[in-house]
Amino acid sequence: MAFDYQVNVSMALVLDLYKQGKEFVAVFDHHDDLVVFVGEGENSELSFYQVKSSSELTWTPKRLARRNAKGELPKSIVGKAYYNVAQFGPEIRRASILSNRPLSATLATANNAALHDGELSVADLCATDQQPLISSLEADFPGGFDKAHAPLLTFERVPFDLESYRATVLGRIVQLLEELHPDFVAVSSPFYETLLTAAGECTGNKIKSATVEELRKRVSLDHQQISRLIVRVQSRSKSLGEWWSSVNDELAADGMRALQIQRIKNRCIAYANARRVGDRVASKMSEAIGEAIAKTAVGDMDSVLEAAVALKAHGLVEPASELYDLQSAMIVELMEAMT
Repeated sequence: MAFDYQVNVSMALVLDLYKQGKEFVAVFDHHDDLVVFVGEGENSELSFYQVKSSSELTWTPKRLARRNAKGELPKSIVGKAYYNVAQFGPEIRRASILSNRPLSATLATANNAALHDGELSVADLCATDQQPLISSLEADFPGGFDKAHAPLLTFERVPFDLESYRATVLGRIVQLLEELHPDFVAVSSPFYETLLTAAGECTGNKIKSATVEELRKRVSLDHQQISRLIVRVQSRSKSLGEWWSSVNDELAADGMRALQIQRIKNRCIAYANARRVGDRVASKMSEAIGEAIAKTAVGDMDSVLEAAVALKAHGLVEPASELYDLQSAMIVELMEAMT
């Protein structure tokens, strides 16, 4: 679950950058859980994010400074964050630890400890809370830790709990798509899965980048790729489930009873399924209806039934199928073309 959590939190950060209209390049699971260049060219800001899920109530400076008995340096959580500063230099924007739990610490400007959700740097903490972190960093980087880099090391609680983080990220996608058009909400789940796949495709290469330029060349997800996904959403045809209610209302207004309408819906579903799996008869019928639609001014018609009558004038014939008929096929093709 830890990897799934870190990918979802990383995706949420990327979506936030996209909504803000910022140019970015996001690298997943390389050097850190998420590496982001924000901005363009040499002026872009470089941030490293280490995502830590926890079932404990809070983090403390001592817990972040805790060092494993075994393994290579760095051995602490804060040390692993500072590794990026040591590797790429103090010009980076931040080396941040993100978690679902807050940090309990005393600020340099306060007298008592408190829980903190917003981004805090090591330099923001009081001397007592800084000390275990600095001691751990000095042990992780013998002779190589510079206290002047403390402002680059940050901690921030993110609003993604372990039980519902996927739903929270999906909710952000719903909001993003709804702002574009309410109808786009219907594809929120496939959009989410596509993003998840795209992020996963950026992982797997464990060869470390030696320079910032090498890091830029890693397989990544950027603003343009998400924009292309948005374009695909905008150009998609609505599904039967999205447009059926309007057809249902028209059939009912035409005097059909509930069972008659349900039979037509079943035939529409059967046709759509046959076409989707490449059934030869359905595919040929789709092509023929498409040609008829191109020859008919269906865009000027307000009724799908009226449009279907107009299409039949182009010589369309009933299919040799017991599961669907010409009417159901025309309804599907017309609604996809007109909505």
